[in-house]
Amino acid sequence: MFFKIIYMFFVGAVNIIVEGFFLERFLNICRNKKIILQDLHRENSTYIKARILRSDFKEIVHIAKQTKCKVKIEKKSGVPFFINKYRKRKVFAVAIIVIAIFIFAITKFIWNVEVYGNESLTKDEVIQLVKEYGISVGKLKFGINTEKISNSIRLQRQDLSWIGINIQGTNAIITVEEAIEIPDMIDKSQICNIVASKDGVISKIIVQSGTARVKEGDEVKEGDILVEGVMEGEHTGIRQVHAEADVFGKIYCEKEKKEEFVQNVTVKTGKEEKKNEICINNFKINLNKGVSKFENYDTIITSQKVKLFSNFYLPIEIKKVTNIELVNQPKTYSEEELKEKIEKELEEELEKEYEISKYENKYKTRNIEVNKKDNGISMKIIYEIQEDIGIKKNID
Repeated sequence: MFFKIIYMFFVGAVNIIVEGFFLERFLNICRNKKIILQDLHRENSTYIKARILRSDFKEIVHIAKQTKCKVKIEKKSGVPFFINKYRKRKVFAVAIIVIAIFIFAITKFIWNVEVYGNESLTKDEVIQLVKEYGISVGKLKFGINTEKISNSIRLQRQDLSWIGINIQGTNAIITVEEAIEIPDMIDKSQICNIVASKDGVISKIIVQSGTARVKEGDEVKEGDILVEGVMEGEHTGIRQVHAEADVFGKIYCEKEKKEEFVQNVTVKTGKEEKKNEICINNFKINLNKGVSKFENYDTIITSQKVKLFSNFYLPIEIKKVTNIELVNQPKTYSEEELKEKIEKELEEELEKEYEISKYENKYKTRNIEVNKKDNGISMKIIYEIQEDIGIKKNID
């Protein structure tokens, strides 16, 4: 539908009104001659409105005479009528030619890069990666060998199992598949020890092969030997083996914070400033000059690249800048409100540093220590986590 509208715009369209007693015959003849009647609207049995191609108008007039109907032109639209209206203005004609050349020229360049399939890699990292091979905004499309670039990147990057590059219009579409990290495997015939992967307190140890060098309740540091790859037999004596064991340790993760009941907090006043910018490649046009009248504010920037079709981007980006005024003002928290606030902040810090949520509830316990002071509250959150802390390490 969209392409029909674009096509009619470029070749010219005419809005017509047809009146007569034989409209059914008129419509049947048009259908048989494959004449498109766009936006057909029937007012009553003797009156219809429609939009047709400029080139079909003469045929419509002929059909109307055949069926004893009258045709009137309601409106003309499209490029041919526009040019005809201003055909005597040389400046306009030159401008049309210049615009046409400009549009043709910019189709030879890449004006947008889209990234799909990335998870651990950010969009900016992928864009920077392909930029090293000549794919970036403003680069000429001619001479870009997408298959060669894809193969080169796959050989260079072990963290990517596949990368596809597809240039459509002025849009470069990058699709990646990240490689799944395979854990290091140790040959069971290889002699190895089991060492601690992190600091902790041993809570359980089950040895299948090797000799335990720690017991339940022992504190260990990262790198300490937990099970040594040696065994002693009555008839075999001391021999080296491939150590096998399950070693569980208690890991303690804790955070502490103290806050006062009365605090200065930042709040939004509800006042906003809106500004617009037009970026043409690297050239920026600020439509609203002057600095912000707010002393403190948050800035939200949204941008949208201009495109004619789904993959036909122009080197034009429209940015909307919104400044939201902020003010500092005192706030008094109740005891419960302050507890909730501190607890939430501590949980966020613990999650960020230790990824607490990845442990199942049966392997973790939480303790909270709260001390109320005259002017505030002190809180400590301690997580006791049980996990397998033993990792195999080859004996050189």
